This record gives sequence, structure tokens and C-alpha cells, in this order.
Amino acid sequence: MIKILLKVPAGVFSAFFTLVVLYLCLVPQPVKSAGLLDFPGADKVVHFLMFFAIAASYLFDFGKTAMPPGRLGRGKAIAVTAVAIALGGAIEVAQELMGLGRSMDIFDFLADAAGAVCAMALMQMWLLNKLHR
Repeated sequence: MIKILLKVPAGVFSAFFTLVVLYLCLVPQPVKSAGLLDFPGADKVVHFLMFFAIAASYLFDFGKTAMPPGRLGRGKAIAVTAVAIALGGAIEVAQELMGLGRSMDIFDFLADAAGAVCAMALMQMWLLNKLHR
């Protein structure tokens, strides 16, 4: 499976997940409630997962282009993760300013940041080491 992922050009996963998350976070009512996520705090779980995916895709794409491949380095991994977290903050501010029925929520931002940090930890421990081999 990892060999298939490595053949996808760098940047594709990052662009895809960024566009999906922007759509889901900025468009009013982008999806109807599926019933599966009808529990208190479900939106925080979704925010965590969205920003886990964004940070993981950013780190994966940057890891593919690093020299040697997979060795992004801790400082660069933190910087890439900070970009994902900043995107989460910018989205929350945009929700408030756009006036489309969405509102800024600090707990959404905290879930975004937690997802990004968890992605960084996982990518540093596992996936980037696989890329290096």
C-alpha cells in the first residue's frame, strides 16, 4: 500500500485534504446529519480527524520531498504542523467573519490543534521511517 502512495506526486494529498476541509468548515450545512455523529462533542471528533488528515498529508508530502526521503527532521515537522494548526485558526476566524451561519469556537480550534499534533507524532514515529527505507 505504501508503494502506491509513494507514486502519487507530492502535494496531491495536501491539496485534496485542504480543499475538503475548507469546504466542510466554511460552507453552511455541507452535509446532512448521518445519525452516526449525533452525540455530544461529535463535531470536536470531526475537527480532530480533519486536522489529523491535513497534518498527516502535509507531513507525508513534505517527507516524500525531503532529502533523504522520509527524513523531515523535528524542526521542519513542527513547522509543518504549525501551518496546519494556523489553518485551523484561520478557518475559525473566517467562519466568524463570513456571516454564513457558522461561528468561531475555541474548542474546535483546540480539537484541530490536537489532531495536527497527534498526526505529527504518528508520522514521526511510523510513516516517515517507512519512507526512509
